[in-house]
Amino acid sequence: MLNQNTSPLNSSVSPWMIIGISVVLVGVVVIQAVTNYNREEKYMGQILAEKGSALIRSFEAGSRTGMMGRMGNEAHLQTLLEETAAQGDISYIFIVDHTGEILAHNQKQKIGTQFKDLLSKNNTLPPDQPQWRIVKGSGQKDYFEVYKTFLPVLNRQGMGQGKKMMGQMGNSMWCSPGWIKGLSQDRLLDPENRPTIFIGMDVGPFEDARKEDLRNSGITITVILFLGLGGVVSLFWAQNHARSHSLLQDTRAFASELVTSLPMGILAVNGTSNIVYVNEVAARLINRAINQAKGKKATDLLPPSLVELFDVVKNGNPVLEKELILETKTNKAAPVAVTITEIIGEQRNFIGHVFILKDLSDIRALELEIQQKDKLAAVGTLAAGVAHEVRNPLSSIRGYATYFGSLFDSDSDNKKAARIMAEEVDRVNRVISELLEFARPMKLELKEAAIYKLVDKALRLIKCEADLAKVKIISSIEADIPNVAIDKDRFTQVLLNIFINGIQAMESGGSLTVKVFTLEDRLRFEISDTGDGISAADQANIFNPYFTTKKKGTGLGLAIAFKIIESHGGAISIESSKGKGTTFMISIPLEQNNRELI
Repeated sequence: MLNQNTSPLNSSVSPWMIIGISVVLVGVVVIQAVTNYNREEKYMGQILAEKGSALIRSFEAGSRTGMMGRMGNEAHLQTLLEETAAQGDISYIFIVDHTGEILAHNQKQKIGTQFKDLLSKNNTLPPDQPQWRIVKGSGQKDYFEVYKTFLPVLNRQGMGQGKKMMGQMGNSMWCSPGWIKGLSQDRLLDPENRPTIFIGMDVGPFEDARKEDLRNSGITITVILFLGLGGVVSLFWAQNHARSHSLLQDTRAFASELVTSLPMGILAVNGTSNIVYVNEVAARLINRAINQAKGKKATDLLPPSLVELFDVVKNGNPVLEKELILETKTNKAAPVAVTITEIIGEQRNFIGHVFILKDLSDIRALELEIQQKDKLAAVGTLAAGVAHEVRNPLSSIRGYATYFGSLFDSDSDNKKAARIMAEEVDRVNRVISELLEFARPMKLELKEAAIYKLVDKALRLIKCEADLAKVKIISSIEADIPNVAIDKDRFTQVLLNIFINGIQAMESGGSLTVKVFTLEDRLRFEISDTGDGISAADQANIFNPYFTTKKKGTGLGLAIAFKIIESHGGAISIESSKGKGTTFMISIPLEQNNRELI
């Protein structure tokens, strides 16, 4: 039976589901990457801003310390700038006044140059609190720049307190002219002229970290996309595999069902001549059970005639056909057409051999039946012509015999001769009548008949003859056999003919067995005797007109019986072995619409 199951892959999972899941995962990763990027940018700004602010406060504190001592000069401030800028992540530190002139710079060559910036161009005062921004430097390099108003001193009150702490130091000692060139105490405390300090920090490490995060996110997205693509491809592959597997299973089931249902025997052997497959028909024809045949050597199991044929094929004939006679499981010799051919694989490699066995018994029986019908038709046509030509002279001969007999005395030899002549003419006339009856188309008078009554009547008619021949009659009639439409007289004639032939075949006594039963849509009669049997050569002619194995008889009885059964749409056959008795088998349809009347 073909496999009708559907693979779960074909119904529960769709490729679009895999694609949708992959898209959702990619979206989640992208959103997470953007969120992380923004968060890291914010954290970077906070960290660098705090660091820049701390550096500015430290620088202001250092400046104040220098101002309160005698080290508050330009060289000290330059050193402080350079040392602070020497830290790994500090790119530059410089101080500019409100006009944009660089008052101090970690790179000395830039001192006194003009700083062009929006803060100067727009005359926007720098804030007292640190601010930050991203600026482009040389080579398109980004710098994180923190800037604020530079306040090395807080206010005039603070300066007064400082003087009291240091004693009687003059104002010039707080901020000597050399501390920052052009930057006096008044300018430091003037809110309109306060300088601005800028600290530029390299954002490369932070950018590298962000790029690494972006790269990791990209790798994650790529992996997810590849996983999704792989999932889709795998799903398609799995579905194709499942579909191919299902198709293969269906093909195997179809091939198995086809081979099993074939009316021919199939037997396959591999390259080492071991039997790998045998169906029921082949097992019956080689007279072996299927479980006994599989795995066995073909040369050890097959009949000798098949082994000889197999050897011929193995010696160079790729295909061989021949008709053999094989002994089947029923111990009956059957004509079998055998075909042996090689099995070649797709790579042109030798796989084994396959035996195809076709039972020709039915074909031979059909051929024999056709020959029998043709022969009967020819004999019937000949008999009709001969009977017509012979019957007219016989009438004249009988008339003259009667006339000459009347001329002699009743006790004379001539009278007796004339009477014998008339009797022989009558016997010939009866034979001719039988021949004409056989030759002409048979008209049946079909009526519903109870089969058990019909058989019982025929057995009662031959009971006396059976008793005289010491033949025991055994009858077995199936109960509830339905009535059948038959010609009762002609069917009784058939039964009587076969019964009498069976009794006459048992010269030393025996048993006559009559079985009546239904088989599918047919009524079957089996009439067996325990006589000497009939040879195979005689069985081929047993239903021919004028063929007989008895010393007495015309040989028309079984020929007429054959025609009567055939006219009922039935069949009659014989099984016999010399010395083992004979069985006549008759079958007729139970229903009239299942028969072909002749």
